[in-house]
Amino acid sequence: MRQILSLITLILCLLAAAPCTLAAEDPLRQDRDRFLEARKALDEDRLNDYRLLAAQLEDYPLHPYLQYWNLQRNLQQADAGAVNAFINRYADDPLGPRLRRSWLYTLARSKNWKQFLADYREPQPARLQCYRLQALLHTGKANSITAAALELWLVGKSQDKACDPVFAWLDKKDLITTDLLWQRIRLAMDEGNASLAGYLAKRLPEQDRAWVTLWRTARSRPAQTLDDPQLAKDTPRAREIILYALQRIARSDAPQAHRRWTALQPDYRFNPEEAAQLEKQIALSATWQNHPEAHDWLVAVPENAVDTKVREWRIRTALASEDWPAVLEHIEALPAEEAHREEWRYWKSRALEHTGQRLPAMDGLARLAKERDYHAFLAADLLRWPYEMGNQPLTVDPEALEALGKRPGFVRARELYRAELLIEARREWYHATSQLSSDELKLAAALAQQWGWHDNAIMTVARSGDYSDLELRFPLDHQAEIERYAGSYQLKPGHVFAVIRQESAFNKDARSHAGAMGLMQLMPKTGRATARRNNIPLSSTSKLYEPDTNIQIGSAYLRQVMDKFDDSIVLASAAYNAGPHRVQRWLPEEDEQSAASWIALIPFTETRKYVQRVLAYAAIYDWRMDAPVTPLWKHMPRVKPKSHYESTGK
Repeated sequence: MRQILSLITLILCLLAAAPCTLAAEDPLRQDRDRFLEARKALDEDRLNDYRLLAAQLEDYPLHPYLQYWNLQRNLQQADAGAVNAFINRYADDPLGPRLRRSWLYTLARSKNWKQFLADYREPQPARLQCYRLQALLHTGKANSITAAALELWLVGKSQDKACDPVFAWLDKKDLITTDLLWQRIRLAMDEGNASLAGYLAKRLPEQDRAWVTLWRTARSRPAQTLDDPQLAKDTPRAREIILYALQRIARSDAPQAHRRWTALQPDYRFNPEEAAQLEKQIALSATWQNHPEAHDWLVAVPENAVDTKVREWRIRTALASEDWPAVLEHIEALPAEEAHREEWRYWKSRALEHTGQRLPAMDGLARLAKERDYHAFLAADLLRWPYEMGNQPLTVDPEALEALGKRPGFVRARELYRAELLIEARREWYHATSQLSSDELKLAAALAQQWGWHDNAIMTVARSGDYSDLELRFPLDHQAEIERYAGSYQLKPGHVFAVIRQESAFNKDARSHAGAMGLMQLMPKTGRATARRNNIPLSSTSKLYEPDTNIQIGSAYLRQVMDKFDDSIVLASAAYNAGPHRVQRWLPEEDEQSAASWIALIPFTETRKYVQRVLAYAAIYDWRMDAPVTPLWKHMPRVKPKSHYESTGK
């Protein structure tokens, strides 16, 4: 059939006396259209149309997807032989394991335990693991499930109801001891699951339930809990709840936690390791709350609790007070691997300069300025040097690239991408690249770039560890829209490019765990509010996945936070990521602060790295657009104190 259709197409082209350019450029276009129509027919239960179209697509790379969807639509009545034949045929592709999971759920719902065990393969999610244990119980193999059942039970969250019969069996066999109950209660409280802890407490001996009640109270009212008479006597349970309550207090009020800890410590036999961990938590919380004694408390953290975060914040709190000798001392005490980070090399040079050691300071800055990142650009600014972009395009063998593109997984990924089935396309891509070497990953990145699949190109080359090809890593995708809306809202195009690159890496259908959508990762509420404020049509939040709409609204919102913070790219970028209210809270209390120091003191690691990357990416995008590169220092005026923004009403 396909051969006949191809012949007809050729004849029509000849009769038209014109080249069939589209068919030559995209030979699978017609099959792709038929594939999408077949999928639609299946969704609409037009089975005769589906079968007719599917029969024409037996040689089309995505034909297995039609088979998969057809099997999926009615697994309850599916033939086990047909299902397993598909699973086995595509065992090494994404579709086989996916159908197996669906098939196992179907077998479990119908309680076909014998077939379930025959078709079960690891690894599987917890719900299916529990169904497997149910199957073993129902087929007389209970003796083999104890260890696996306890492992599934001993977690800090509630498991799926599929686990209930298995856990009931554990109860019946008296395998859930009081000690195990306490272990799980601890896990639940550590994960903030107080309701689970309360549920588990019902199974404890009566005299122990009051402890769990007090522990749960400590989550919401920790300060009051510390005054409870039940904690007056030094017992293991009392010590555990006291430490928990103090940790909760420290989250919002480190000085209070420090005072209460100082008062309580002499009267209880706290485990030295647990005590050290608490002191670390209090000290770190104090840094994020900008407490003046935070640095001293960090220095006093017992050595057995000192980790990367403690060492890092010792430096940052010394920076906050501009105690340059302390900055230098802390950096020089770092392990070699940490000391080599660009950030600490930069601040070491600054500390050397401020302590009168100009020559080693300049040498350090000169070495750093030869690299390409935020701190390297800061070093270049101090030296008044141009930025070292170090662009080195990937060397790609055309034959090797063509051969890679012909591998079945890549063929399917490309067709799915062209069919706008992006979730399926990414599954195929990740599967096809999961076992590639570093060199092969670079080749795959070049392939994705060739297809115009820029987010995949960026992510894939990053997995290879090669960061030298700036044209691949920083594409000029959607340049026309970005330049248009940057102009409309008085923004620098490089800044908008940088935000998109950091937010979504140009993945137009990106959706975060929090619900942020599209290229510039707009929250639906923010998108709606910004659209209303700027008279931008937005009939549905699903429109935020449309690049043009998303870039317009995202640019308008970026303009909004720029206005709030005196056109500061630094503060606006931080606000775009963490919210304006947090940035307001992080502003200096009284005196102005250098922007570099302010960024270094942002308490959220994600936001701090976000701002650093946006600033560096903006410079790289200037270079990519062949525009004059704006040095970072021009984007980084001193940060004004809170009173400035309060007085201006911003």
